[in-house]
Amino acid sequence: MYEDSAPETTWGRNRRLRALRPVWKSDKDSSRVDTYEDEPLGGWLIGELVVRADFDRLRAYDIGTGTVRWTWPVPGRDVVVTVSPDADDGIALVLHHDEASSGRGLATVTAVDLATGKQAWSRDRHDMGFRYFHSSTPHTTLSGRRIASISEEHIESVEPEDGARLWRSPLPGEAGNRDVWIMCADPLVVASTGHGRRGERRIFVFDDSGNVTASPSLPSAYRKVTLPAAVVNGVLVTGLVHADDSSDELARIGGFDLSTGKLRWERRPGGISVQSLLPHRGLLLVLHSFGSKISALDARDGRVIARRRLRGYGGSGLLRAAGARFAVIGRSGGRSPLRVFHWC
Repeated sequence: MYEDSAPETTWGRNRRLRALRPVWKSDKDSSRVDTYEDEPLGGWLIGELVVRADFDRLRAYDIGTGTVRWTWPVPGRDVVVTVSPDADDGIALVLHHDEASSGRGLATVTAVDLATGKQAWSRDRHDMGFRYFHSSTPHTTLSGRRIASISEEHIESVEPEDGARLWRSPLPGEAGNRDVWIMCADPLVVASTGHGRRGERRIFVFDDSGNVTASPSLPSAYRKVTLPAAVVNGVLVTGLVHADDSSDELARIGGFDLSTGKLRWERRPGGISVQSLLPHRGLLLVLHSFGSKISALDARDGRVIARRRLRGYGGSGLLRAAGARFAVIGRSGGRSPLRVFHWC
Protein backbone atom coordinates (compact mmCIF):
# COMPACT_ATOMS: atom_id res chain seq x y z
CA MET A 1 0.00 0.00 0.00
CA TYR A 2 1.89 2.98 -1.26
CA GLU A 3 0.61 6.43 -0.32
CA ASP A 4 1.07 9.73 -2.11
CA SER A 5 3.38 12.22 -0.42
CA ALA A 6 1.85 14.88 1.81
CA PRO A 7 3.45 18.09 3.13
CA GLU A 8 4.30 18.31 6.81
CA THR A 9 1.71 21.08 7.15
CA THR A 10 -0.91 18.33 6.77
CA TRP A 11 -0.06 17.26 10.29
CA GLY A 12 0.97 20.58 11.78
CA ARG A 13 4.37 21.47 13.16
CA ASN A 14 3.46 21.10 16.82
CA ARG A 15 5.44 18.09 18.08
CA ARG A 16 4.59 18.41 21.75
CA LEU A 17 2.38 15.70 23.20
CA ARG A 18 -0.92 17.49 22.80
CA ALA A 19 -3.79 15.42 24.21
CA LEU A 20 -6.67 14.56 21.89
CA ARG A 21 -10.12 13.84 23.26
CA PRO A 22 -12.17 11.23 21.41
CA VAL A 23 -15.06 12.48 19.30
CA TRP A 24 -16.85 9.50 20.77
CA LYS A 25 -16.01 6.16 22.33
CA SER A 26 -18.01 2.98 22.63
CA ASP A 27 -18.96 1.50 25.97
CA LYS A 28 -17.62 -1.81 27.18
CA ASP A 29 -19.43 -4.79 25.69
CA SER A 30 -20.81 -6.56 28.77
CA SER A 31 -21.17 -9.81 26.80
CA ARG A 32 -17.40 -9.97 26.22
CA VAL A 33 -14.58 -10.86 28.58
CA ASP A 34 -11.50 -8.62 28.47
CA THR A 35 -8.85 -11.13 27.41
CA TYR A 36 -6.06 -11.12 24.86
CA GLU A 37 -8.06 -13.70 22.89
CA ASP A 38 -10.74 -11.05 22.33
CA GLU A 39 -8.57 -8.60 20.39
CA PRO A 40 -9.96 -7.23 17.09
CA LEU A 41 -9.08 -9.08 13.90
CA GLY A 42 -9.29 -5.97 11.75
CA GLY A 43 -11.25 -2.87 10.91
CA TRP A 44 -11.93 -0.15 8.36
CA LEU A 45 -12.74 3.55 8.23
CA ILE A 46 -14.84 4.26 5.16
CA GLY A 47 -17.19 7.13 4.40
CA GLU A 48 -19.05 7.96 7.61
CA LEU A 49 -18.56 4.51 9.10
CA VAL A 50 -15.98 2.79 11.26
CA VAL A 51 -16.17 -1.00 11.09
CA ARG A 52 -14.55 -3.50 13.46
CA ALA A 53 -14.05 -7.22 12.85
CA ASP A 54 -14.30 -9.68 15.74
CA PHE A 55 -14.14 -13.46 15.64
CA ASP A 56 -17.92 -13.81 15.24
CA ARG A 57 -19.07 -10.64 13.44
CA LEU A 58 -18.42 -7.37 11.66
CA ARG A 59 -20.12 -4.30 13.12
CA ALA A 60 -20.34 -0.78 11.67
CA TYR A 61 -20.73 2.43 13.69
CA ASP A 62 -21.58 5.97 12.62
CA ILE A 63 -18.28 7.83 12.81
CA GLY A 64 -19.89 10.94 14.32
CA THR A 65 -22.31 9.47 16.85
CA GLY A 66 -21.32 5.87 17.46
CA THR A 67 -24.76 4.58 16.45
CA VAL A 68 -24.64 1.00 15.18
CA ARG A 69 -25.53 1.05 11.47
CA TRP A 70 -25.30 -2.64 10.65
CA THR A 71 -24.00 -5.99 11.88
CA TRP A 72 -22.80 -8.89 9.71
CA PRO A 73 -22.73 -12.16 11.71
CA VAL A 74 -20.31 -14.85 10.57
CA PRO A 75 -22.41 -17.68 9.05
CA GLY A 76 -23.23 -20.75 11.11
CA ARG A 77 -20.65 -21.63 13.75
CA ASP A 78 -17.72 -20.34 11.71
CA VAL A 79 -15.15 -17.96 13.17
CA VAL A 80 -13.18 -15.24 11.40
CA VAL A 81 -9.56 -16.18 10.73
CA THR A 82 -8.36 -13.00 9.06
CA VAL A 83 -9.66 -10.04 7.06
CA SER A 84 -8.18 -7.83 4.37
CA PRO A 85 -6.54 -4.69 5.80
CA ASP A 86 -7.86 -2.63 2.88
CA ALA A 87 -11.23 -2.44 1.15
CA ASP A 88 -11.14 -2.12 -2.63
CA ASP A 89 -14.20 -0.17 -3.85
CA GLY A 90 -15.67 -0.49 -0.37
CA ILE A 91 -15.53 -4.30 -0.40
CA ALA A 92 -13.69 -6.10 2.43
CA LEU A 93 -12.68 -9.76 2.35
CA VAL A 94 -13.29 -12.06 5.32
CA LEU A 95 -11.74 -15.52 5.65
CA HIS A 96 -13.64 -17.83 8.03
CA HIS A 97 -13.95 -21.52 8.87
CA ASP A 98 -15.47 -23.96 11.34
CA GLU A 99 -13.21 -23.84 14.37
CA ALA A 100 -14.30 -27.33 15.45
CA SER A 101 -12.66 -28.77 12.32
CA SER A 102 -9.17 -28.12 13.81
CA GLY A 103 -7.92 -26.78 10.50
CA ARG A 104 -9.07 -29.77 8.42
CA GLY A 105 -12.36 -28.33 7.26
CA LEU A 106 -13.41 -25.99 4.52
CA ALA A 107 -12.26 -22.37 4.42
CA THR A 108 -14.60 -19.73 3.01
CA VAL A 109 -13.84 -16.28 1.64
CA THR A 110 -16.72 -13.81 1.85
CA ALA A 111 -16.82 -10.30 0.39
CA VAL A 112 -18.78 -7.79 2.49
CA ASP A 113 -19.95 -4.38 1.25
CA LEU A 114 -18.89 -2.06 4.07
CA ALA A 115 -21.43 0.61 3.16
CA THR A 116 -24.40 -1.70 3.75
CA GLY A 117 -23.12 -4.78 5.56
CA LYS A 118 -24.47 -6.98 2.78
CA GLN A 119 -22.65 -9.99 1.39
CA ALA A 120 -21.38 -9.33 -2.13
CA TRP A 121 -20.22 -12.90 -2.81
CA SER A 122 -18.87 -15.95 -1.01
CA ARG A 123 -16.62 -18.76 -2.23
CA ASP A 124 -15.56 -22.00 -0.56
CA ARG A 125 -11.85 -22.79 -0.78
CA HIS A 126 -11.40 -26.56 -0.91
CA ASP A 127 -7.69 -26.27 -1.68
CA MET A 128 -6.69 -24.01 1.22
CA GLY A 129 -4.89 -25.60 4.12
CA PHE A 130 -4.90 -23.44 7.23
CA ARG A 131 -3.21 -25.36 10.02
CA TYR A 132 -1.10 -22.25 10.73
CA PHE A 133 -4.01 -19.86 11.09
CA HIS A 134 -3.90 -19.63 14.87
CA SER A 135 -0.18 -19.02 15.00
CA SER A 136 1.10 -15.56 15.86
CA THR A 137 3.00 -15.62 12.55
CA PRO A 138 0.44 -15.80 9.71
CA HIS A 139 0.81 -18.16 6.79
CA THR A 140 -2.31 -16.93 4.95
CA THR A 141 -3.26 -13.33 4.35
CA LEU A 142 -5.72 -11.29 2.32
CA SER A 143 -5.50 -8.08 0.41
CA GLY A 144 -8.19 -6.44 -1.68
CA ARG A 145 -6.95 -8.22 -4.78
CA ARG A 146 -5.45 -11.56 -3.72
CA ILE A 147 -5.06 -14.31 -1.16
CA ALA A 148 -1.47 -15.25 -0.40
CA SER A 149 -0.73 -18.54 1.30
CA ILE A 150 2.40 -20.48 2.29
CA SER A 151 2.61 -24.26 2.33
CA GLU A 152 5.63 -26.32 3.38
CA GLU A 153 7.24 -25.92 -0.04
CA HIS A 154 5.52 -23.14 -1.97
CA ILE A 155 4.03 -19.68 -1.74
CA GLU A 156 1.09 -18.89 -3.98
CA SER A 157 -1.26 -16.06 -4.84
CA VAL A 158 -4.84 -16.61 -5.96
CA GLU A 159 -7.69 -14.40 -7.11
CA PRO A 160 -10.21 -14.24 -4.24
CA GLU A 161 -13.52 -14.38 -6.09
CA ASP A 162 -12.98 -17.21 -8.60
CA GLY A 163 -10.01 -18.93 -6.96
CA ALA A 164 -7.86 -18.67 -10.10
CA ARG A 165 -4.18 -19.09 -9.32
CA LEU A 166 -2.24 -15.94 -10.18
CA TRP A 167 1.15 -17.55 -9.54
CA ARG A 168 2.89 -20.23 -7.52
CA SER A 169 6.58 -20.21 -6.61
CA PRO A 170 8.82 -22.47 -4.54
CA LEU A 171 9.91 -21.02 -1.24
CA PRO A 172 13.34 -19.34 -1.45
CA GLY A 173 16.26 -21.50 -0.35
CA GLU A 174 16.61 -19.87 3.07
CA ALA A 175 12.87 -20.13 3.74
CA GLY A 176 11.04 -23.34 4.36
CA ASN A 177 8.62 -25.29 6.46
CA ARG A 178 7.50 -23.56 9.68
CA ASP A 179 10.24 -20.94 9.68
CA VAL A 180 8.58 -18.54 7.27
CA TRP A 181 5.58 -16.23 7.62
CA ILE A 182 3.85 -13.35 5.83
CA MET A 183 4.58 -9.80 6.98
CA CYS A 184 2.55 -7.75 4.47
CA ALA A 185 -0.02 -8.59 1.82
CA ASP A 186 0.43 -5.80 -0.73
CA PRO A 187 3.25 -5.77 -1.69
CA LEU A 188 3.77 -9.34 -0.54
CA VAL A 189 6.59 -9.50 2.02
CA VAL A 190 7.71 -12.73 3.70
CA ALA A 191 10.11 -13.19 6.64
CA SER A 192 12.22 -16.27 7.37
CA THR A 193 14.18 -17.26 10.46
CA GLY A 194 16.57 -19.42 8.42
CA HIS A 195 17.81 -22.97 9.07
CA GLY A 196 20.64 -24.34 11.16
CA ARG A 197 23.39 -22.49 12.98
CA ARG A 198 24.43 -20.59 9.86
CA GLY A 199 20.97 -20.03 8.45
CA GLU A 200 20.34 -16.38 7.64
CA ARG A 201 17.25 -14.52 8.78
CA ARG A 202 15.90 -12.84 5.66
CA ILE A 203 13.08 -10.71 4.31
CA PHE A 204 11.72 -11.59 0.84
CA VAL A 205 9.73 -9.15 -1.32
CA PHE A 206 7.63 -10.60 -4.16
CA ASP A 207 6.26 -8.82 -7.22
CA ASP A 208 2.88 -9.49 -8.86
CA SER A 209 4.35 -12.42 -10.83
CA GLY A 210 5.85 -14.22 -7.84
CA ASN A 211 9.43 -13.11 -8.48
CA VAL A 212 11.65 -12.13 -5.56
CA THR A 213 12.65 -8.48 -6.08
CA ALA A 214 14.63 -8.04 -2.84
CA SER A 215 15.91 -10.43 -0.15
CA PRO A 216 17.85 -8.52 2.50
CA SER A 217 19.37 -10.48 5.36
CA LEU A 218 18.67 -9.26 8.87
CA PRO A 219 21.72 -7.57 10.43
CA SER A 220 23.42 -9.73 13.07
CA ALA A 221 22.54 -7.24 15.80
CA TYR A 222 18.88 -8.27 15.52
CA ARG A 223 17.27 -11.52 16.57
CA LYS A 224 14.13 -11.19 14.45
CA VAL A 225 11.63 -8.93 12.72
CA THR A 226 8.08 -8.97 14.02
CA LEU A 227 4.58 -7.81 13.26
CA PRO A 228 3.11 -5.26 12.88
CA ALA A 229 4.58 -4.27 9.51
CA ALA A 230 3.72 -1.76 6.79
CA VAL A 231 5.09 -0.46 3.50
CA VAL A 232 5.10 3.26 2.68
CA ASN A 233 7.16 5.24 0.16
CA GLY A 234 9.24 2.20 -0.77
CA VAL A 235 10.22 1.42 2.82
CA LEU A 236 9.19 -1.67 4.80
CA VAL A 237 8.72 -0.77 8.46
CA THR A 238 8.66 -3.67 10.93
CA GLY A 239 9.17 -4.40 14.57
CA LEU A 240 12.78 -5.20 15.52
CA VAL A 241 14.06 -7.36 18.37
CA HIS A 242 17.74 -7.00 19.26
CA ALA A 243 19.81 -10.15 19.72
CA ASP A 244 20.47 -9.26 23.36
CA ASP A 245 16.87 -8.36 24.22
CA SER A 246 15.57 -10.67 26.92
CA SER A 247 11.95 -9.81 26.12
CA ASP A 248 9.96 -9.84 22.91
CA GLU A 249 8.04 -6.73 24.04
CA LEU A 250 8.00 -4.65 20.88
CA ALA A 251 9.53 -1.25 21.55
CA ARG A 252 11.66 -0.72 18.41
CA ILE A 253 10.76 -0.32 14.77
CA GLY A 254 13.04 -0.05 11.75
CA GLY A 255 12.77 0.85 8.08
CA PHE A 256 14.18 -1.38 5.29
CA ASP A 257 14.67 0.10 1.81
CA LEU A 258 12.77 -2.25 -0.53
CA SER A 259 15.02 -1.45 -3.50
CA THR A 260 18.37 -2.06 -1.74
CA GLY A 261 17.36 -4.18 1.26
CA LYS A 262 19.37 -1.98 3.64
CA LEU A 263 18.15 -1.04 7.09
CA ARG A 264 17.78 2.75 6.84
CA TRP A 265 16.87 3.57 10.41
CA GLU A 266 15.84 2.28 13.81
CA ARG A 267 13.72 4.12 16.35
CA ARG A 268 11.93 3.80 19.66
CA PRO A 269 8.70 5.75 18.97
CA GLY A 270 8.39 6.64 22.65
CA GLY A 271 7.05 4.54 25.47
CA ILE A 272 6.72 0.82 24.91
CA SER A 273 4.58 -1.67 23.02
CA VAL A 274 4.14 -0.66 19.36
CA GLN A 275 0.57 -1.73 18.60
CA SER A 276 -0.14 -0.80 14.99
CA LEU A 277 1.55 0.67 11.91
CA LEU A 278 -0.51 2.41 9.23
CA PRO A 279 0.51 4.17 5.98
CA HIS A 280 -1.56 7.33 5.66
CA ARG A 281 -1.28 10.51 3.57
CA GLY A 282 2.36 9.85 2.73
CA LEU A 283 3.43 9.23 6.32
CA LEU A 284 3.50 6.30 8.72
CA LEU A 285 1.17 6.44 11.72
CA VAL A 286 2.39 4.52 14.78
CA LEU A 287 0.04 3.56 17.61
CA HIS A 288 2.14 2.82 20.71
CA SER A 289 2.34 2.96 24.51
CA PHE A 290 -0.57 0.52 24.80
CA GLY A 291 -2.82 2.66 22.63
CA SER A 292 -2.33 5.92 24.53
CA LYS A 293 -0.02 7.69 22.04
CA ILE A 294 0.19 8.15 18.28
CA SER A 295 3.12 9.40 16.17
CA ALA A 296 3.39 10.41 12.52
CA LEU A 297 6.76 9.44 11.01
CA ASP A 298 8.50 9.96 7.70
CA ALA A 299 9.16 6.34 6.78
CA ARG A 300 12.15 7.25 4.63
CA ASP A 301 14.30 8.28 7.59
CA GLY A 302 12.24 7.58 10.71
CA ARG A 303 11.90 11.28 11.50
CA VAL A 304 8.98 12.20 13.78
CA ILE A 305 6.65 14.75 12.14
CA ALA A 306 4.08 15.00 14.92
CA ARG A 307 2.93 13.26 18.09
CA ARG A 308 -0.27 13.21 20.13
CA ARG A 309 -1.53 11.67 23.36
CA LEU A 310 -4.88 9.91 23.19
CA ARG A 311 -7.34 10.31 26.02
CA GLY A 312 -9.38 7.36 27.17
CA TYR A 313 -8.33 3.88 28.16
CA GLY A 314 -5.43 2.61 26.08
CA GLY A 315 -4.78 -1.12 26.00
CA SER A 316 -3.81 -2.94 22.84
CA GLY A 317 -5.42 -2.02 19.56
CA LEU A 318 -5.46 -1.44 15.81
CA LEU A 319 -5.24 1.91 14.07
CA ARG A 320 -7.37 2.90 11.07
CA ALA A 321 -7.53 6.34 9.42
CA ALA A 322 -9.34 8.33 6.74
CA GLY A 323 -8.61 12.00 6.10
CA ALA A 324 -8.03 13.78 9.42
CA ARG A 325 -10.00 11.18 11.40
CA PHE A 326 -8.68 7.98 12.90
CA ALA A 327 -10.03 5.15 15.01
CA VAL A 328 -8.36 3.05 17.70
CA ILE A 329 -9.96 -0.40 17.80
CA GLY A 330 -9.23 -2.24 21.04
CA ARG A 331 -10.30 -5.47 22.73
CA SER A 332 -14.07 -5.92 22.58
CA GLY A 333 -14.24 -6.63 26.31
CA GLY A 334 -12.06 -3.64 27.23
CA ARG A 335 -13.14 -0.40 28.83
CA SER A 336 -13.30 1.49 25.49
CA PRO A 337 -13.38 -1.01 22.60
CA LEU A 338 -13.55 1.77 20.02
CA ARG A 339 -12.38 5.39 20.09
CA VAL A 340 -12.63 7.88 17.21
CA PHE A 341 -10.46 11.05 17.06
CA HIS A 342 -9.85 14.09 14.89
CA TRP A 343 -6.13 14.73 14.44
CA CYS A 344 -6.35 18.46 15.15
